[in-house]
Amino acid sequence: MNKRSNHHDDGFTLVEILIAIVVVGILAAVVVVGISSLTSKGNSTACTTSRDAAIAGATVYYTNNATYPTTMLQMTGHTPPELTLPTGVTIKDAGTDKVVGNGTWTLTISGGGATAPVFTCA
Repeated sequence: MNKRSNHHDDGFTLVEILIAIVVVGILAAVVVVGISSLTSKGNSTACTTSRDAAIAGATVYYTNNATYPTTMLQMTGHTPPELTLPTGVTIKDAGTDKVVGNGTWTLTISGGGATAPVFTCA
């Protein structure tokens, strides 16, 4: 009688383990790509939303002062401010008046005074 016929293997083979590792690696790569595209879309949406808020703030500033703002500081410096920046967004450089959100996007003001300012996202 053959003794091997009564022997039971309870473990996995090396090939089965390697296949499982490859499948988990592929799934992890798909998840990382999906998350990075969501992050990019979120940053774009945050900038667009802040731009829309800045446009509304410029309109309120014009209503209160009979002139349009030429800097972000003019809209955020009043009490109450015409523009309240979202959490984590600060005015980076008063000379160029760029508003930066966590280093991922930039909102820039140009123009103002007699004409409505233009806000651009980058």
